[in-house]
Amino acid sequence: MTSPYWLLPAFLLLSFQLRVADTLSFHAALACVPLAALAGDRHGWRGVGMVVVGGLLLPFGLFMLAGGFPAEPGLYLVAIALAALLAARWPMPDLSGGFRPGFGFLAALVLLPLHVMVARERLDSGLDVMVIVSLLPLLFFLLFLLGWAQAPAPPVLGPLGLATAAGIALAMLDGTVLDLPGRLHYRLDSPADFLTGAACFLAGRYGHTLLEERTSGTALPRWPLATLALLLVLWGGYPAWHALVTLAGERGDLIQSLAPVGSNLALPLAALLAGWRYRRRGILGVMAIAAAVEVAGVLLAWSSANLGTLVVAFAFGALGHGLRDRRDGTRTPWPSGSWFGLALVGAVSLPLILGLEVDEPRDLLVLALALATILVLPFALRALLRRAGLWLSDAARRGWLAVTGLVLLVLGLLPHLKEALAAVGAVAAMVWFGMLGLGEGSGWRSGEALMMGIGVLFYLAMLLTALAALLARLPAVLDSGRELIRWLRPRRQPGHPMATDGIRETVETPTDAMAWLPRLARWVGWVRNGLVLIAVVVTLLLLMDEFW
Repeated sequence: MTSPYWLLPAFLLLSFQLRVADTLSFHAALACVPLAALAGDRHGWRGVGMVVVGGLLLPFGLFMLAGGFPAEPGLYLVAIALAALLAARWPMPDLSGGFRPGFGFLAALVLLPLHVMVARERLDSGLDVMVIVSLLPLLFFLLFLLGWAQAPAPPVLGPLGLATAAGIALAMLDGTVLDLPGRLHYRLDSPADFLTGAACFLAGRYGHTLLEERTSGTALPRWPLATLALLLVLWGGYPAWHALVTLAGERGDLIQSLAPVGSNLALPLAALLAGWRYRRRGILGVMAIAAAVEVAGVLLAWSSANLGTLVVAFAFGALGHGLRDRRDGTRTPWPSGSWFGLALVGAVSLPLILGLEVDEPRDLLVLALALATILVLPFALRALLRRAGLWLSDAARRGWLAVTGLVLLVLGLLPHLKEALAAVGAVAAMVWFGMLGLGEGSGWRSGEALMMGIGVLFYLAMLLTALAALLARLPAVLDSGRELIRWLRPRRQPGHPMATDGIRETVETPTDAMAWLPRLARWVGWVRNGLVLIAVVVTLLLLMDEFW
């Protein structure tokens, strides 16, 4: 069993909300839920501890100019509860014989949707601190568990519908007949919220039927594509409804309060179903639709694009895929992390190479197309090589992907080398004067240059990661290159038939002369880790300085 400590930075990264530009952000807090499921299932109570510690900043609202941690106490409690249930292997009781909505369930319908702004303070350093009580995700998780326990639908969905109707009435009467406090809101206040709760309840029933009772994968839902499409419309259909609100004129407020679309939690349910029913194809399809909706929102000035949406879709799709594997008793190998690394490298280096401004919709579209081209091109080249009878080994494929990433990172760094060196100098000055207290200097807080220096350190860490991956697989890359040269050389001779000798595997023949390469790759990895450690420590010191 691998160490669970990697979950700590993973939860910290997913909890952070980053604002890249006016039209581009990263917010993937919902992905903490499937990550918590993985932690509790694989690592038991140690995984639960990682969820508690790693997501500790999730329930507190801490916002800076570049981003912060959203106040999501409901998601934090859902993550802990899910991890604990899986760690304890606690069986759900069977409620199919009957379920009466008692005081606890009715109290949950009244209290959990409450959104209370407890306090909000802006410090002198510019840091916004918010304390919010909002537990609506916990209600949806309760509905999912009731569905898993096979509770009858009318006793569950009936009170949910009445609570939603009461919330809609409160929202419509607020400011006219009623005068509710500005810090208090009831978030179960639209048909979209009722549909989301009903979808969570039915998802729990489907999961129990298909996983516990080992029913055929086509039994429920009966029309999976239609269900998937409805969930995606429930998530991304709000812009079309907003256009209807605009056309309605004076009755726009009434139509807006009755919106049956616009639920953020519908996308995770759609990805979960797609991963279960269609495996990798479903995950890729939902991610492609989510990316298209986000890009369309920027191009049509609906909203800014959230890169975290793709992470959330992939995380819940992978959870559904894993549930399908568990039911079937199979183990589907996932693609290596090299593809994710190449996508990350492309997203970071292409704006530097092409001179793109990610806050411009046109440049954002160019970046998306260029990134898609980089990801598709290796598949096309591999298909052409296979048609020619040449097959790359797994080590050679990863090595060539590392070469591609290294080239992109170098091309992105060279035009900005002078600015990068100045930014790294700002970080070095902070370490020398501010952290170590050496020399005589003041004003080590270099502002924008220091923030740029932290980004350059992470960029150099990515570059060294690609270099280490290439060094570790350099013999396989050289062998595949020699194989390609041997295949091309006879074709240049006159009269050579345009054919190959058949499919052959590229044989890796590491020699003793290259035995030092793995050792060099480890040294490069240590330098990379040092750069990351310096960047993280400097970032934490800046956050502490801003807070105090």
